[in-house]
Amino acid sequence: MKTFKFRLRHKQQETTPTPHDLYKELRSDTYEQYPYERRSLDEEMFVVNQVIDGYWKPRFLMDARSKTAFEFMNAHEVLQTIGTNDIDWDSLKHLPEYAVATAKALDAHYPTIIHAYDNGLAQVSWTLNPDGRYYMDEDGFGMTDDIEIRLIGTIDRTGKATDKFLYEQP
Repeated sequence: MKTFKFRLRHKQQETTPTPHDLYKELRSDTYEQYPYERRSLDEEMFVVNQVIDGYWKPRFLMDARSKTAFEFMNAHEVLQTIGTNDIDWDSLKHLPEYAVATAKALDAHYPTIIHAYDNGLAQVSWTLNPDGRYYMDEDGFGMTDDIEIRLIGTIDRTGKATDKFLYEQP
């Protein structure tokens, strides 16, 4: 896990917290108020979302059973628990170069969703390129003809991939 600003005993310091310390920190009131929110993913699992560039992003996973937490995505929208070895690159071989580059960079700028847990596993939808409606303003202008490019994978209670992330055909 990368280091990030972590409030510990009311002091700001640069450190890498243990999963237990991170869990304790994320239980504080700070992470129940904007720009954060805590949501249940069932099975005593929670996601702490943070507003980044105006959008809710899944920053941390919390496991209430083990009282541990993990940084799923950093503040720069780079996935932390999923690596390049967790991607089925053969499923991406016919995709545009920019989409493959986004996957290689583990860039989660576009919508990334952790779905509810079932039997200790959760499906993750990771958008490499959104469809054209993403760029549309409230008046309907700006829409492009982009096609959504999304990878689907499964994670365990620590956020680690349990199988390879695959390109999901529309």
